[in-house]
Amino acid sequence: MTYNVSVLASPVHELLLSFSLYKRQTLMKYLDLGSKWPGDVEESLSPELKEAIASKENLFFEDLLVLFIEQFPYKHEIDSFFEWLGEMSAGELFERIASSLDDQRAIPTNLLAQRDRSLKLLKEWDKEYFQFHREGVLEQLTADAESKRKMLEEEAREKVILHASRFIVESETVQNVCLIPSLHIQPMAFLDHLKDTLYITYSVKNPNNERNELLRFTKALGDEKRLKILEFLSHGSHTFTDIVSEIGMAKGNIHHHLSILRGAGLVNIHIRDERNTFYYSANKGIADEFSRMVDQFL
Repeated sequence: MTYNVSVLASPVHELLLSFSLYKRQTLMKYLDLGSKWPGDVEESLSPELKEAIASKENLFFEDLLVLFIEQFPYKHEIDSFFEWLGEMSAGELFERIASSLDDQRAIPTNLLAQRDRSLKLLKEWDKEYFQFHREGVLEQLTADAESKRKMLEEEAREKVILHASRFIVESETVQNVCLIPSLHIQPMAFLDHLKDTLYITYSVKNPNNERNELLRFTKALGDEKRLKILEFLSHGSHTFTDIVSEIGMAKGNIHHHLSILRGAGLVNIHIRDERNTFYYSANKGIADEFSRMVDQFL
């Protein structure tokens, strides 16, 4: 397998991600932000923006914005990005994304209308939420991105990807992997697969908050069902269906336990050529990390 690895750090992407988290409100209980975060944010939003976000049917165009952020020459400037994207014609919008999409994501005919609506929402989101959380964001994202670029110069790309996200790329069709640091999704990592490129959004760890990491680890191990899942995954990589069949629990319960194990860094996710099918395995190297955290804490 041969693929290129790049690192993309941008407050524009962090703004987009925070908007997506608020709109979708999924997996929130597994994030450090917590289940109450959407409600807390909502209290600061105007009725007009809340209604506009609620009435948006999907985030199709927003999910493609990573392609534009990647191409934007001034990745650190949010207002300049809005202006740059807003000046594009329908033809230019099409040209910038067409080569990155396969048959699974058809390009809509109303690109301009989707762009205009998305820009309006994101500008208001920045005004009413994100601008109050910009302080230190750029510095943290760029610092972590630089550390990953340095790691890529010194270590194998597979190790860097695994360290950042617990993803293992085993697909023969993937040609590019883009690592994107984020603050909002701690402690998880998210994946978007566009044609031959993987966009992996990973959480930036707070070196001053290792107590939380230790708590996540001990909480994840403090359940018999999760221990059974880990034991099963320690013998090889298995699909979600395999785990459900082996453990004998409802899919929702298995998803819950896997999410907790993922947040604690106890599970690896293998990306193979079967699109939308992931394989899970136990992170056997976590014992050394746990020992280090305990030694440092005590």
